[in-house]
Amino acid sequence: MSKRTKKVGPAGWMGARYGLRIRRRVIDIDRARERRSACPRCSTVTLRRVASGVFECSRCHTRYASNAYVFQAPPPITRTEKETAPGNA
Repeated sequence: MSKRTKKVGPAGWMGARYGLRIRRRVIDIDRARERRSACPRCSTVTLRRVASGVFECSRCHTRYASNAYVFQAPPPITRTEKETAPGNA
């Protein structure tokens, strides 16, 4: 008996359906979903996906909202002072 999931691994449950490109995308999403990320607050690699778009650090118990499958850290907040025009002081 041959091994059916050599090319697609965990997406082998799809069988011959949906095409190879979609099955490979599913593999990439599954692998990215299980991967741990670095926490922006405590800088440890303990951030895990709790739900779709919700990630939680198992060390400092901080929750973040991000993309559905892969954590993307929020951009730093930068504020610039408004320039005042001469005469509008």
